Amino acid sequence: MQKTSMPLRERNRLDTWALIHNAASLMACEQGMAKTTVEAIADAAGISKRTFFNYFPTKEDAIMGLQQPTLSEETLAAFRMESSEDLFGRTVRLMLTVIRSMFPAESRSDRRKILKAKYPELSKRIFDHLRDSEELVEAVLLERYPDPAQELALPGSLPGKDSALALLMMAGTVIRFAFSKDSGAATNEQSTAIDEAIEIFREAIKATL
Repeated sequence: MQKTSMPLRERNRLDTWALIHNAASLMACEQGMAKTTVEAIADAAGISKRTFFNYFPTKEDAIMGLQQPTLSEETLAAFRMESSEDLFGRTVRLMLTVIRSMFPAESRSDRRKILKAKYPELSKRIFDHLRDSEELVEAVLLERYPDPAQELALPGSLPGKDSALALLMMAGTVIRFAFSKDSGAATNEQSTAIDEAIEIFREAIKATL
């Protein structure tokens, strides 16, 4: 199947995003956080401060190569579609897809790893975005409960909202477990860490019931 070419406007947006991120991450690696200001990043990238804030809300996001997590209609449709995989596995994969949307292909994972080790405080922005990712997935799980005053769900859903929230927490735990085994699984679609983690948790749950 022939791939659909990316619209020129989107390609230009990604190129500018990558330009700013590259300048910010390189500056932070070479000069440190204190000297890596929004003004300095903008100058290095050859853009205005206004343009910087059109792409990144903070200098930390620019340095780490992060963007706000998103949930596409295509991803939603895949989650809602009947498949051979159970809701547990589908929820883990849904959350993983949302998390991966935080890291565009142009994001420099090599520098991010160095910067996280050198400046642990940068991890806070990752955690902030991870929380936003969980909220997106939570909204999807809870959409089957149309009446806020009731615990009754539409057919084919978990028996109550608390069960849906428990599933959300389990999915997050599975992903953290997978990332502890393979830190690159966050961005590497070829990694088997998520598949292996899902199976480990399935077996662990079965063995303790």
